[in-house]
Amino acid sequence: MTGMKSGKYEVNGTTLYVEVQGEGLPLLMLHGGYCNLRVWDEAAKVLSRSFQVIRFDHRGYGKSGAITEPFSYYEDIKGILDLFEVPSADIAASSFGGAAALDFALAYPDRVRRLVLSAPSVYGSRYPLRLTIAGMLDFLRARRIGAEKAAEKFIRNRYWRYLVPAKADKRDMLKRMYKDNSVFFTGTPSLHQPLQPHAVNRLEQVTMPVLLIEAGRDLPYNRGVCTMLNDRLPNSVLRLMEDSGHYPHLEYPAEFAALTADFLA
Repeated sequence: MTGMKSGKYEVNGTTLYVEVQGEGLPLLMLHGGYCNLRVWDEAAKVLSRSFQVIRFDHRGYGKSGAITEPFSYYEDIKGILDLFEVPSADIAASSFGGAAALDFALAYPDRVRRLVLSAPSVYGSRYPLRLTIAGMLDFLRARRIGAEKAAEKFIRNRYWRYLVPAKADKRDMLKRMYKDNSVFFTGTPSLHQPLQPHAVNRLEQVTMPVLLIEAGRDLPYNRGVCTMLNDRLPNSVLRLMEDSGHYPHLEYPAEFAALTADFLA
């Protein structure tokens, strides 16, 4: 890795853990749920040969501070770019990180060159009831028995098969990230305030180039979001990673990095 820099920084009233590596145009990478910045390790190693890769643990994840007051992920993104004096960046984002990236692109369009959205969500699109209930039960379980024990139950829960990698080493990495996110279960995630009006009602305003990466083994709901985004975003292209679950960049980092680098070339 070239020029790795890491540390905790005060941003918007909380502490965010950040890692920066490589040289070139800035590429901000935003993780999704049950993960932290470690989910990008292998893909970031490849992409840092061509870009200055900036990653951080979202508020409430990894080594960052707990969620204890109202906040917006898109404002934390702005805070990180301001901190490193980055006027505009390409952004690669996963799952709810993709929703945060879309909010940021709507709020600060001049600060986003291109978007790479990996199995993204979008604020204002209602999650399936079963997914909502499964997430709430997992959160309450982790609060009750701790992240260490809850991680094992999460990995073995048949419902989360779309999200848990099939390969043992990738599965173990997801379990480690779950455990390392113990701060998440001490906070109040509902304090998050997405951009208003919701992004799902404003997608036609996202005019920069967007690469959508759909995961073939993902939930039908998540795959449907990719289709909807591709239909409504004015300047998007959709690519399918057929054998992957919800985190293509974790399961197939080399392929993900190649798609991303080709799109951003």
